Amino acid sequence: VGSGSKVATAFFDNGIGKLFFTGSVNAGKTLMEQAAKTLTPLSLELGGNDAMIVLADADLERAVNGAIWAGFQNAGQSCGGVERIYVEAPIYEPFVELLSKKTRALRHGPGCDSFDVDIGSLTTEGQLRTVQQHMEDALAKGARVAAQSQPVGAQSALFHAATVLTDVSEDMLTMRDETFGPVVAVAKVASAEEAIERANNSNLALTSSIWTRDIGRGRKLAAQVEAGVTAINDHLYTHGLSETPWGGWKESGLGRTHGVEGLHEMTHVKVINWDLLPAKRNLWWHPHDEATYRALLNAMLFVFPRSLGSWLAASMKLTPFLVKKMFTGWKTD
Repeated sequence: VGSGSKVATAFFDNGIGKLFFTGSVNAGKTLMEQAAKTLTPLSLELGGNDAMIVLADADLERAVNGAIWAGFQNAGQSCGGVERIYVEAPIYEPFVELLSKKTRALRHGPGCDSFDVDIGSLTTEGQLRTVQQHMEDALAKGARVAAQSQPVGAQSALFHAATVLTDVSEDMLTMRDETFGPVVAVAKVASAEEAIERANNSNLALTSSIWTRDIGRGRKLAAQVEAGVTAINDHLYTHGLSETPWGGWKESGLGRTHGVEGLHEMTHVKVINWDLLPAKRNLWWHPHDEATYRALLNAMLFVFPRSLGSWLAASMKLTPFLVKKMFTGWKTD
C-alpha cells in the first residue's frame, strides 16, 4: 500500500478522528507536519535506543541471557529492544566474556522449519545499510567486535551476524541513534549514577531496564531513568502487558497505547452540565446594578468566610437578594 507517510496523507486528506502510528522518528515528524494542517491529533510510537543497566550485584547469568534475548530477537528489529548496555566495572569483564561466549553459540540463517538457527534476516536493504553504517562508524571510532554469531545455510544479502561491540563511546551512531538490528554495544561505567546519566543522554527514551538483586534499590534507580518503561531484571516484554500504558518520552513519541491511558487516547473529553435550581436567572446574569455587586461580595464572604460572624452576616444579606433576583421575573417596564 506504500510508505506510512503516504498512507497517512490519504487519511488526513479524507478526514480521520485521530492517527496512531508506529515507525521511525523522521516519519513521525513528517506526520506531525501533515497533521498540523487539519489539527488532526496523533499518537506516535517512534524509535528507541534503549539502555540496559547492569549493576555489580546483578545475576550474571540472567543478565547475559536477557541481553541476548532483548538485543537479538527478531534480528534486533524491535524499537523496545536493547541497543546500549552499561555495566558496572566490577562485573564488566565477566559480563562481556559470558555475553561473547553465548553470542558465538548463536546461529543466523534462513532456518526454513529446520530449527537450526536462532537469528533471521533484516527486512529491507535500507535497514541493512543502516546497521552497516552504524557498524562502520563504531569501528572507525575505536570500537571492537567482541563476538558474532555463526552463519548457517545459504546467506542472503539481508543477513547480519548478531554482534557484540565493546570499547564504545557516546559519539558513535550506535550509541545515539536507533540501529534496529542485531548489534549491542557494551560500555563500562564506574557507578549506577554514571550509567543513568549516560542512559539519559539521548534524544530517544522508549524503554530501559535495570539489573540488580536489590529490587528496592532497582525501583529507586528506575525512577531516575528517562524512559516510558523501565523494567527490573527483564526487558522487551512490557509491550505485551495490555493493562499497562505503552509509549516513550522525548523523540520516542507522544501519546500512549494499552491500559486506561491508551483507552483515553481513543476518546474525546466532553463535559455535560446542568443547573439543579429551577431559577429564572442566575445571580450574575444581567441586568447589573449596585445591589447585584453587593450580593456578589456577600456570596464570596459566604463561600470563603473570615469568621463565623462574617458568614452569618453574609448569608442574611445574600438570601433575600437571591430570592428576589433568581426566582422572580425580570420586569422591564
